[in-house]
Amino acid sequence: MRHLKTRAKLNMTASHRKALFRNLANALFDHERIKTTNPKAMELRRVADRLITLAKRNDNHAIRLAFAFLRNKETVKKLFADIGSRYTDISGGYTRVVKIGRRKGDAAPMAIIELTQRKEQEKEKKDEGKKAKEKKAKAAKTKEAKPREEGAKEEKPKKKAKPAKAKAKEGEAKADEKKPRARKTKKAEPEGAKA
Repeated sequence: MRHLKTRAKLNMTASHRKALFRNLANALFDHERIKTTNPKAMELRRVADRLITLAKRNDNHAIRLAFAFLRNKETVKKLFADIGSRYTDISGGYTRVVKIGRRKGDAAPMAIIELTQRKEQEKEKKDEGKKAKEKKAKAAKTKEAKPREEGAKEEKPKKKAKPAKAKAKEGEAKADEKKPRARKTKKAEPEGAKA
């Protein structure tokens, strides 16, 4: 009997479905956030949560069970060394599914599935803090390098306005420059005229 064994078949054979979830789980643990269709994301959440629960146990048998499903040593190492340790205090809710609308080509409902505690978020927060400190340090250095009197502003020298007659003369000079100049050529004198 298969009581309480309901699962979305996703129009696939069992072997195809198993391979699909193996690949999606590997991608999820590698990138910590992936985009897929909504039904696949909802089913992947069940698989990923069970694997993270195994990672929290962190014993040899759990490692072997996780490897039997994922078949990727690097992903299993990351799962047990990094991801499992993030969720030691949390019991459940390791992943989140966010619906993002429909795909252009076939209008399939799309979703993003991600780990709730991502390492990238921690890096981004640290990077933002570092950038803010660097900006403050640069601003302080520039203030020290350029001492200014309070209230005084640096003004650019203004160009003097030319009178209308000067502008007219400049316009004529430019017009003269544009005209081609006639070449002056010497006329050849007859040879007998020189004596």
